[in-house]
Amino acid sequence: MKKCIWLISVLSTVLFSVLAYAGGGEWRPLRARYLIHSETATYPEAPTKADSVLTVVIDGQAAKELFDLVGPDSHPTCSSENGDRDRRKKGVECSYTAKLSDPKESHYRCWIGLNLRTGEGDVRVSC
Repeated sequence: MKKCIWLISVLSTVLFSVLAYAGGGEWRPLRARYLIHSETATYPEAPTKADSVLTVVIDGQAAKELFDLVGPDSHPTCSSENGDRDRRKKGVECSYTAKLSDPKESHYRCWIGLNLRTGEGDVRVSC
């Protein structure tokens, strides 16, 4: 449990540092949720000693800033809608959705995945 808390703290520090740099050095609020799991974040299983992943999903302005920093676009794998875009780098996967079904939703969403056994980036989000 201590290792998990430490890894969440490290991930938060890195993420906030990236966002602070992108925003001119100011700390800003972050709209995010996290899940500790095995298998995929879409169909999560309980974490095990052999397979534990931390997945953080970020929406809103912070996701837009990450999307802009992650570029360039990769081929969309989950959407064939006109205008939808994806960007990926190691443990970060971001998407832009052109048409929203609810005006309260954000066009931008990013997932950050961290393998808790190895410390490596590990995004496990499926469509």
